[in-house]
Amino acid sequence: MNHFSSLFLIAVLVLLLGCGGCGESAPTGALVLTQAPTGPTGTAAATDILDVRYPSGSRVVLALPPFQPGSVRVLSKGLISAGSPIVSLDGRRVFFAGKAGAAATWQIYEARPGGGTPKQITDMPGGAMDPALIATGDLVFSSPVPKAGESWKPARPSALYAQSPGGSPRRLTFGSASAVELTVLADGRILFVSAQPVATNGSEPHLALFTVNDDGTEVTAFAGQHDGAAFVHRPRELGHGRVGFLASNPDSATNEIWAESVRTARPFTSRGRLFQFQAGRCRSVEPGEEGALLASFDSRGVMGRSMRGSQAIFQVGPEAQVLGQPLFDDPSWDDIEAARLAPRPKPTGHISTMVAAKKTGTILCLDANRTSDRAADGGNPSVATRIRVLSETEQGVLRALGEVELQPDGSFLAEVPADVPLGFEALDAHGNVLRRLPPMVWVRAGENRSCLGCHEPHNRSPRNARPLAVNFPPARLGAPLETVAMQSPRP
Repeated sequence: MNHFSSLFLIAVLVLLLGCGGCGESAPTGALVLTQAPTGPTGTAAATDILDVRYPSGSRVVLALPPFQPGSVRVLSKGLISAGSPIVSLDGRRVFFAGKAGAAATWQIYEARPGGGTPKQITDMPGGAMDPALIATGDLVFSSPVPKAGESWKPARPSALYAQSPGGSPRRLTFGSASAVELTVLADGRILFVSAQPVATNGSEPHLALFTVNDDGTEVTAFAGQHDGAAFVHRPRELGHGRVGFLASNPDSATNEIWAESVRTARPFTSRGRLFQFQAGRCRSVEPGEEGALLASFDSRGVMGRSMRGSQAIFQVGPEAQVLGQPLFDDPSWDDIEAARLAPRPKPTGHISTMVAAKKTGTILCLDANRTSDRAADGGNPSVATRIRVLSETEQGVLRALGEVELQPDGSFLAEVPADVPLGFEALDAHGNVLRRLPPMVWVRAGENRSCLGCHEPHNRSPRNARPLAVNFPPARLGAPLETVAMQSPRP
């Protein structure tokens, strides 16, 4: 073979094989996914939750059609562990959490579908995880990575951050409980998991879904606050007006994880199982093509597999009655977190109303006596006459920032400090605490936000009336800080 023929053959092979990692090409229909070892790794004990989720040796790969076990391209080369991949909006890059060494922290990395060495994007003290992308293309993530076995209210809770390419991270959330496992919805809001307040110290937390704008304003409860299993994980927008997530019960001896969903039009009243068939442990659900879903299930019992099983990727239609055969299944690995390598619509942007020069924001409550709570005898609850504003400056220590008198219609308007966790107590005329929201919300600098009531009924609109509080300037909280004794609300 002459020299010209050899060069021609090499060029043809490059085009057919995508250069084995030197370019950005990938076949149509390729999947990005995580592969985790199925057996013991023999490495040091896990120190944080990502060490548990992605044991040493876990990797992010590109699975190439026709999806044979060996047809993968490793995207996390050089890292001892990696997971949580997401595809960029243009479909040409992959972001994931990765760990460079046993003593290193988890950080966010960027890789090209053609392979090569991944590029570290974040450098957060305590690590970073859960990458996602907002409408501007900025990266959003959670930091620090919680320690293994750490409660949801550590001394330094995980918060959400946004970071422009080459820029510095900017904090978005300021609650007293960790904010993790985020995703970005089509309307531009960031959906994340956090913990509901617990009644007593040592109680198991009840996890729920919350949303926040991409500048950190308007934090709002989304779903799962008062129903279903205590733990929710890894929410994803699935299309057709649905948000899916994983659920589990910490008290269960079976360690079962299953998929659930809610309707975006009525998330408080539509929670239910996502799939109609019985299946093994579910580890991830992502939107697929034409309404189908890409889900990771235990393959134990699938035709052609032994009873040992491992996680495999299945493509499931929206009305499927049976699980069917895997789309991608490598018995040597747990295959999880599969997503299509394809462009996707950009989320809706958000025009920020923040005023960076300010150190406060305002909160307008329409009616603090609008509540779903009932007295012990089932009658109407006692009437609140004022509101005490709380903050949590350190774990478990509540401080009163001041009190605000309610208007005759139950409304109040108060100026409150920005970027600190805030809570509220509704007090009667004798100073008894009737209802309490522990510090779990916040306002950003210059933010003007409102609420309907105090433990108000869900999915109910307030009366169409102008609150009296807007006729006066916002009340200022000038009282000195003081520690608040936690008394139980009275019925």
